[in-house]
Amino acid sequence: MDSKTSFPLAGALLAFIGTVHTALGVALFAFADQDVELTFWFTEFGVLNIGFGIAMIALERALGYVPAAVLLVLGAVTVFGLAFMPVSGFVMVLLPLGVGSYGWWRSRNERVAA
Repeated sequence: MDSKTSFPLAGALLAFIGTVHTALGVALFAFADQDVELTFWFTEFGVLNIGFGIAMIALERALGYVPAAVLLVLGAVTVFGLAFMPVSGFVMVLLPLGVGSYGWWRSRNERVAA
């Protein structure tokens, strides 16, 4: 694949966060005394983050940036999550969101200048 970016950082960060989230969910289920529903949703959101991160990696490689629509969806999910659970893993999603937004902004300015 002819990648337009040297390293798809936003998608890789999101996939990494999802991997850690999933591993912790499985560990909580196996070794901790937690509700099954809690560990299910914890693990489920980890798997969803991995998938969304892989999709963002493909977009970053193909376009050179994450499209604004994808960033808006990620931002909406993050704001919704932070509104209901302010002290949670949703805070970590701000990092790939910021990196993706910066890449989109930089790419947008390059396209406007050209």
